[in-house]
Amino acid sequence: MARKNLTLSLLGIAVLLIGGCSGIKQSSTTGGGGTGGGTGPFTVGGTVIGLLGTGLVITDNSSENLTITGTGASIPFTFKTAVTGAYAVTVKTQPSSPVQSCSVSGGTGTAAANVTNVQITCGTVVTIGGTVSGLTGSGLVLLDNGGDPLTVTGTGMVNFTFATPLSSGVAYAVTVGTQPSNPGQTCTVSNGSGTANSNINTVQVLCPQPTFTVGGTVVGLVTGPGDTVELQNNGGDNIFVTGNNQSFTFPTPVTNNGAYNVSMFFGPTSQPQICWLFFYTGVATANVSSVLVDCQHNDWTWMAGPDTGNQFGALTLPPPSAPATDTNTPGGREYPATWSDNQGRKWLFGGFGKEVAGKTPPDLPGLLNDLWYWQASLNGVSAWVPAGLPVTTTTTSGVTTSTAAIFPTQNTGNCGVAVGSSGPPPTPAVPGARYGSVTWTDASGNLFLFGGEGFATNCGFGLLNDLWEFVPGKYDVSIGTTYIGSFSQLGTWTNVSGGANLDQAGNYTVGGVPGGRWGAAYYTDAAGTVWMFGGQGFDSTGTLGLLSDLWKYSGGQWTPVAGSNAGQQNGVYGTQGTALAPATAGPGGRQTAVLWADNAGNIWLFGGLGLDSAGTQNAGGIGGLPNGTTPNGALLNDLWKYNIAANQWTWVSGGGTTGLANQTGVYGTQQTSAAGNVPGSRWSSAGWADSNGNLWLFGGWGYASALAKSTGFLNDTWEFHPSTGQWTWWKGSSDVNQNGSYPTQFTPSIGVPYVNNVPGARRGFGFWQSDSLDYVWVFGGQGYDSTSSSGNGYLNDLWRYLPFPY
Repeated sequence: MARKNLTLSLLGIAVLLIGGCSGIKQSSTTGGGGTGGGTGPFTVGGTVIGLLGTGLVITDNSSENLTITGTGASIPFTFKTAVTGAYAVTVKTQPSSPVQSCSVSGGTGTAAANVTNVQITCGTVVTIGGTVSGLTGSGLVLLDNGGDPLTVTGTGMVNFTFATPLSSGVAYAVTVGTQPSNPGQTCTVSNGSGTANSNINTVQVLCPQPTFTVGGTVVGLVTGPGDTVELQNNGGDNIFVTGNNQSFTFPTPVTNNGAYNVSMFFGPTSQPQICWLFFYTGVATANVSSVLVDCQHNDWTWMAGPDTGNQFGALTLPPPSAPATDTNTPGGREYPATWSDNQGRKWLFGGFGKEVAGKTPPDLPGLLNDLWYWQASLNGVSAWVPAGLPVTTTTTSGVTTSTAAIFPTQNTGNCGVAVGSSGPPPTPAVPGARYGSVTWTDASGNLFLFGGEGFATNCGFGLLNDLWEFVPGKYDVSIGTTYIGSFSQLGTWTNVSGGANLDQAGNYTVGGVPGGRWGAAYYTDAAGTVWMFGGQGFDSTGTLGLLSDLWKYSGGQWTPVAGSNAGQQNGVYGTQGTALAPATAGPGGRQTAVLWADNAGNIWLFGGLGLDSAGTQNAGGIGGLPNGTTPNGALLNDLWKYNIAANQWTWVSGGGTTGLANQTGVYGTQQTSAAGNVPGSRWSSAGWADSNGNLWLFGGWGYASALAKSTGFLNDTWEFHPSTGQWTWWKGSSDVNQNGSYPTQFTPSIGVPYVNNVPGARRGFGFWQSDSLDYVWVFGGQGYDSTSSSGNGYLNDLWRYLPFPY
């Protein structure tokens, strides 16, 4: 070995000596060593070291490819195409069989002579991979050494290998770049790093099964002592939720695709009503927050009737028994008379609308005097019962059946009958067809009907001031309806006074009688006294106009209390919040306003179609009134308080700053009272007072918020708090002409209190004051159904609403 080294050294010296003697001058290039000189072109070459496999392809300036063949420690190469200037040698295709990774050094530069020192070194490469277990979601991305991203697809156990191999002996580190989603998982890596001296397939990525929380919200719950519900999920995992509008989440999550089933273990004691659960069961593939515990307050419930308008009535006798569904219903109508008796039945009489189906051709909508009542759990179902309308009784093979006859509208077939006749066919006493009457119920549960527009007992037509009493009977399941002649008769009508009266002037003395009128506002206070204000009718001189008189009916007689005995009086407003002098005129004449009696000795009056401080009068179709309307007033939103003891009116809110008509509403934030809130001007609404003396208002026709493009039908619900003088917008839209939201997505859909329910916008509907459970009830009216594809029409759907008792 020593000799060999000596020989090489001597040869090197000889070369140097020869070179020096021949005058050869050594030169260099910018990009590496080479021989030659001048301006070129120059060849580019070098050596491949360590090549074992086949398929290595290199390229220069990406223009000439050169396949390297052979194996060995050192393989020379030279590109055929000489270059002038820059060169760039790169590996285009790595060798295979076996796979190697070749890298270039000295591969770029500017040739000033032939380039011979490009060196390509090839080494053994290894792959990095392993398994992913438990994968359920999508989008998992793995990284090796912070790069070479690999998206892993599939579920369960999945094998993976990174696309880019590493040189043998190089470190590797596998990490999670992106965690999977849908469902989300948190995957971890084990055996993920080390030095790769051979192919690696032991990396383990574990993706545990995801878990999801289950929760939701409690709404409609009365707050106060006992406002806690105890909930369970899958029969356990109990939690307690206290208060209204509270979110909740069960402490124990469920695994992916795990079932959940939320139930109520114990309900609240702060209210008598039960709570309903919606969206309470399913399979969890993500966190669940949609469970709804709805405790009914501020909910509308669709109780009966169709969700489409302009329907005739339907009648099957007798009403069905459970489990059948009651299909009986009065026809669509507006301005009917309504009562509640002391058995909890809700009575409905007359109005303007559509008769029971069956006549060919059917009558046009007109005045009615059919009598119905609604009763829960009749024969096991909630049902409309025909209590006073014509029927046809037939007997076939010894079997008697009864079907509805056609009750004609707006003709002499609807005349009142003052005293029951005995001649064939016998006919019971009955009021004539009418609408826009005043009603009340006495302490015995008897029903009273006063006035309206319609037919008298002499078949004359006009404004009425007759008084009728109805003593209800009882439906007997065993014998069905009792028939008197051609009428179903569940009770007895008596004409107390004025059966033949038409267009009578008012007698403004104690024990006198108010003049004939339509659309008066009325309310019965806790003591049973009936209060009535205004309407379109006849004053003391027999002049027709908008009235501003306040009457009470007590002890069987009428008494004028306040206001003018002359019609067409403008409002005298004074200063808002300051009582007027006793006996001084207050609200102007008006019709279809809303009247309340609170529990503090006050009468309240809101809105209607009437006369403001300037006596503004809108033409029909202009200034917020429907086309075809010929009123002598404008739309109002003024709120008044009448102190009974002091005989004083106080203008409380609305009417702008000067008591003028045609005001838009200011809605504010729903369920939040504020000093600036106020309903827009409207007529034909309805209202009630709750047990705390707060005043409530629903619907009508008029002005919504300033964002509404026109006037129209309304479905908003409001509350006025006398203690603060503020309004709260609770429900419905701040726009006009809105469709109803009926819970048809649920089975059954009838009788379901649900937070998103709301009747369509409407006016002139039948209305029943709060019952023993604080529900108020609405029937029909003119307005919008679930689709309103045909515009507004006469409705015969039945709804109930449960307000918060605040």
